[in-house]
Amino acid sequence: MSFAVILGLAIATGELLELAERPNGSTAFDRSVTSWVVAHRTSALTTLARVLSTLGSQAVLIPAVGLVVAAQLISRRWLLAGLLLAAWGGALLLYNLTKYFVHRPRPPAAIWLTNVGKSTSFPSGHATQSLATFLALALVGAAWLSRARRPGKVCALVLAAGVGWSRVYLGVHWTTDVGAGWLIATAWVVAVVWLAGRANSVFTSTG
Repeated sequence: MSFAVILGLAIATGELLELAERPNGSTAFDRSVTSWVVAHRTSALTTLARVLSTLGSQAVLIPAVGLVVAAQLISRRWLLAGLLLAAWGGALLLYNLTKYFVHRPRPPAAIWLTNVGKSTSFPSGHATQSLATFLALALVGAAWLSRARRPGKVCALVLAAGVGWSRVYLGVHWTTDVGAGWLIATAWVVAVVWLAGRANSVFTSTG
C-alpha cells in the first residue's frame, strides 16, 4: 500500500511538472539553476562531481548493500537485512517505474559531462537510490553501535546531497529531478522503517 501511494504521488508530481515545462523539458527555476552551475564549473569541481556521482551509482551501491546484508544474515539479524534490501530495492523500483510513466527530457546533451544514454530525466535515480540506501545503511549501523546513530545520519545526508548536486553539475538532471528523488527516497525509507517496526513488534509478541 505504501509503495503504491508513493509511486502514485511521484508520477503525479512528474505529470504536474510537465505542465510547467517548456519544450526542452525544464521549468524556469531548473533553467536558472543549471545555467548558473554550468557557468561556474571548474576542473576541481568536475572531478569531485564525478566521484560523488559514482558513489551514488549501482556500481558502488550493489556491492555495499550486498556486503552489509551478508553480514546481517551471518549475524542472524534478519530484520536489519530485510530493511536494507527493502530500502534499496524499493527505491530502485520506484524511480524506474516513475521514469516509465513520466517521460521528461534531460537537459541538452551539449552540457553533459557524463554519458547517460537515452533514459528519461524524472526523477533522478542517483538521488533516489543514494539517499534511500545511505539512510538505510546508517540505520543498520546504528543498530550495531548506538553512538553512531546521529553521525551516521548526518554522513548519509551529506553524501546524498553531494550525489544530487553532482547530477545537476554534470548536466544530466534538472534540479527538480533531484528534489523529487530525495522526496521519494525519504517517503520510502520512512515507510520501510515503520513496516520494520510493525514486523518487529509482531515477532516480539509471538516470541
